[in-house]
Amino acid sequence: MGRFRKKITALAAVTTTSILLMSAACGNISAVNAAESTGPTITVGVESNVPGLSVQHGERWSGFNVDVAQYVAQGLGYAPKEIIWKNVPIDQRAQMLNNGSVDMIVGTYAITPEHQQNVDFAGPYLIGGQQLMVAKTNSSISGVASLPGKSVCTASGSLPAHIIISTFGNKVTLVQLPTYAQCVTALLSGSVDAVMADGIVLAGLKKTKGDGYLKIVGKPFTRDDFGIAVKKNSPDLISQINRTLRQMINSGVWRSDFESAMAGTGYTLNEQWNKPSQLDAQDSDETVQWNGVDT
Repeated sequence: MGRFRKKITALAAVTTTSILLMSAACGNISAVNAAESTGPTITVGVESNVPGLSVQHGERWSGFNVDVAQYVAQGLGYAPKEIIWKNVPIDQRAQMLNNGSVDMIVGTYAITPEHQQNVDFAGPYLIGGQQLMVAKTNSSISGVASLPGKSVCTASGSLPAHIIISTFGNKVTLVQLPTYAQCVTALLSGSVDAVMADGIVLAGLKKTKGDGYLKIVGKPFTRDDFGIAVKKNSPDLISQINRTLRQMINSGVWRSDFESAMAGTGYTLNEQWNKPSQLDAQDSDETVQWNGVDT
């Protein structure tokens, strides 16, 4: 963490104008190997196959999470060539932070009491909610109340996996695969009845992998505050990340990057819902809103 303190001390020299200029580089971002950089580096963890949010194309990365991560890293004083991108599987996030494999993670990492036992969070940088995706011909699942007796796939170690286990127990057959994209493949093959993930994640997957055979059903039934994860006991780093996020949001870059990343997915930005109004890493409300439905 020494290099963070060095960079944060130098942050005072980075003006808002320079950060806004740096944001113009967002979009398709080249991967950097440690050997290619001659100065200090920052290793950023993202998922490699979440269309709209973070996708790896050979040595290039794209998506809203990638744009946010680059903006934040540059706000901390790192040039693009000093950013090292690394794929982080959902079920290895805390481990990779704590063993030093990555310095921060920007993904659909919900700020919850359980997650806060292992990592600290800046943000949130994005707010979403869990939904379901099913085959377009499926009329038996219209929302979470329809799930008992069904099989549902989600990513291993994810928030929806926790929701399914804690809410339904053995009433629902839970299938956990390494990525949400693999769950979509299982859904298309008929191996599972539904996929549960954040609606933003599902929208990107539906566009790129659904091939017109899938649909998203029901309204979001949780509020998920997604934060930027760092090692425990990193208050100075969190403060600087939040300062940069606030600049990104207030400048309009946050909105333009999100809309660009989600273009064509059918997901419409709702600023009152998706855009954080406070950057204080408050715990997400991961309680499913059943509205009186007996599960």
